[in-house]
Amino acid sequence: MRQLTSELRHKLDQLGTGTVQETAEQLRHLGQSGEYILIPSLLRLMDDDSLVIRQAAEQAVARLIEECPVYELVWLNEHVREWRPSPVIWKRVVEREVHKIDQASTIRLSMLTMHWSGYIREAAVRRMIREDESYSFPYLLLRLNDWVPEIRQLARAALERKLKPEHAKLWMENIMLVERLRICGRDSFESFIESVYHLLRQKECRFVLHNARVSPEPSIRQFAFRISLEAEGTDTRMIMEQALRDENPAIRRWAAQRVDRMLSGQKLREALFGMQLDSVPSIRREGLAVLATMYPDDAKAIIMDRLLDSNLPVRDTARRYAKRWMNVSYAEWYLDVIWGDDQHHLAAAISGLGETGDKADAEVLYEYAKHPSIAVRKAVIRGLMRLDASSYGTHFVDLLKSPQPGISREACRALMHHPYLIQPDVMADLLSDPDALPHVVRNVLRIISSMSKWNQVGLLLLQLPAARHEWVKQAIHRQLYNWARYPNRSYGGRLSAAERERLHKLLSLCGHELDGDLLHRLEWLMQ
Repeated sequence: MRQLTSELRHKLDQLGTGTVQETAEQLRHLGQSGEYILIPSLLRLMDDDSLVIRQAAEQAVARLIEECPVYELVWLNEHVREWRPSPVIWKRVVEREVHKIDQASTIRLSMLTMHWSGYIREAAVRRMIREDESYSFPYLLLRLNDWVPEIRQLARAALERKLKPEHAKLWMENIMLVERLRICGRDSFESFIESVYHLLRQKECRFVLHNARVSPEPSIRQFAFRISLEAEGTDTRMIMEQALRDENPAIRRWAAQRVDRMLSGQKLREALFGMQLDSVPSIRREGLAVLATMYPDDAKAIIMDRLLDSNLPVRDTARRYAKRWMNVSYAEWYLDVIWGDDQHHLAAAISGLGETGDKADAEVLYEYAKHPSIAVRKAVIRGLMRLDASSYGTHFVDLLKSPQPGISREACRALMHHPYLIQPDVMADLLSDPDALPHVVRNVLRIISSMSKWNQVGLLLLQLPAARHEWVKQAIHRQLYNWARYPNRSYGGRLSAAERERLHKLLSLCGHELDGDLLHRLEWLMQ
């Protein structure tokens, strides 16, 4: 989330401008929004003079905390400290908060563990440890990386006392905060992380791992699958089959990369065949490679079928293993499919011919340039780009203007690989055309970004004053900024006097369109 809508931002600006009851009602609505990014802005009202507002603010923060994912507490921990009192009163504020810490509500205590003052954080952590409630778990884990050593030691000692099977559910619910410790640098956490893993591997925690593998949170599921394979008395087959059926592609991909090491025999064979039905190409590719290696006879039909897969890496993998059976070249095989009756795989066959054919085959592809299927026309563009781009530059330029964004984007990619095929005046006309479609203008700017550095800046400076739409000017300005901000070796060649004079003239014509820093940077680079 992390970004407020304009409506919620307006409500936040209006907060506290009305009566006490109106402010309390506003807080109630904000609490119901589910936007936990509001929490830092609402904390100040938890110290309001009005009891009604204080209670409404605490209730709103409590509701928003319920909507905040555990790992987002890391973000919250950093932003709660954005507001601080003036140095004149900060000592008085600290003394007041520490004095009232025993009367603080649960939600207030949770927020005080993230306070800007180390004295207050320490007092809040001590009370949490004393009360020993389950809600304190994530807040203590955050304090493991506190910049005050005493607070780190308090939190660590309290958490190490909870390294018992009866607390396994809490550890699993907050495991992403444990994983985060790997990138925290204020202490050494390797032994602590390993002790948590050791706990979760124990057979007493088997039921917790089982529930975690069906958690609604993908990151917890992925961790649970990983640690389950290392747990005592684990059923590897069941876990791998469950992971391969998971709705999250990252988990299925993780399982696909390990399936040949974790399964064997008929179970492995069934899993590999099932992976060929997956919608994720990388999973199909992993399964195909293992299937072709371990069960080559069973894999023959699938390999031949995967020669017409919609994904290039999958087709490449299939071609690597199919050559032992092929009696003709791949180009001839794809031609037979193209000229056959299988229209369902026409786009894949055209793509395959573009990948395996030669220059003469480009004429065959061009016959399908006006096919009604967008997928076929896109495959034709990719094939022509590989086989004989220089002969079809006019075709790419015409398709760049297509009202269909996908076709225009494919033509853009072809021209980015071969920018010499489109003339600068053609790009200038498209950028200045008031009727040019937005996706066409964006694609032209992408093509300009693939040209040599000095040609880029010349075209961009030429088009900046002529741009008809404000968003086009902004896009050109952003591209000029990136051009100047990230120089590379393309600047190594010294400009001729004529080229430098031309660029300076263009820069003077649109200098009023550029901010001072960018203008000076461009002038300096031209020198």
